[in-house]
Amino acid sequence: MAENRPSRSTTIPGFRARLAAAISKPLSKPIARAGGLSSLAAVAILAAAPLFPAGPVLRAETTADLESKAVVAWGQIAAVLEHPRCLNCHQATVPLQGDSRRVHVPLVVRGPDNHGVGAMRCGNCHNAMSNNETSGTPGAGHAGLWQLAPISMLWQGLSSRELCEMLKDKTRNGNRDGAALIEHMEHEPLVQWGWHPGGTRQPVPMAHDDFVAAMKIWVQGGMACPKQGDIPG
Repeated sequence: MAENRPSRSTTIPGFRARLAAAISKPLSKPIARAGGLSSLAAVAILAAAPLFPAGPVLRAETTADLESKAVVAWGQIAAVLEHPRCLNCHQATVPLQGDSRRVHVPLVVRGPDNHGVGAMRCGNCHNAMSNNETSGTPGAGHAGLWQLAPISMLWQGLSSRELCEMLKDKTRNGNRDGAALIEHMEHEPLVQWGWHPGGTRQPVPMAHDDFVAAMKIWVQGGMACPKQGDIPG
């Protein structure tokens, strides 16, 4: 039968104390016995004891560790960006509506400034009143803020990797570096609206604070992207 032995983590502290007490006794002979060990042997063992710490050994995170965490965080970020509250206005020409992502009624098209054309301007209905619960019309921020995202930020049909590469590309994301992306996702009224859409619209199914935390992990990990990804619906 195997002998039950105490773990190293429970024996080392007491062992050190016993050795220290033995060493502190004055030597009456060149080699004096103390607790079954010579003082010289005790010195050698006590010096080596720190090599075997009682707790787990911690190591600094490597670049690979941070990149791995960033890719995991990106999975959470992508789930938000691909949600109807975000994706409906990141379209090529016509915005979509509702959780079913139907074509906008009445029909509105992008126009040269992303705000519509002629009398069909986004701000005519989506104004500074925020969500209009009487008419069911959503709104956020100040007057004139509601619009289609710039065409460089077209997300529809992109794979997770393609969306990731687009978001960190300063030539396509509004010239934003990592810090500016975090600021945008944390404080931009149109982004925040996704968590407070009003009416029967479903909010983004992830706490906004958790989303911002995932953004910070992604940026800290060098905005690493997955090697491949499915095309969102």
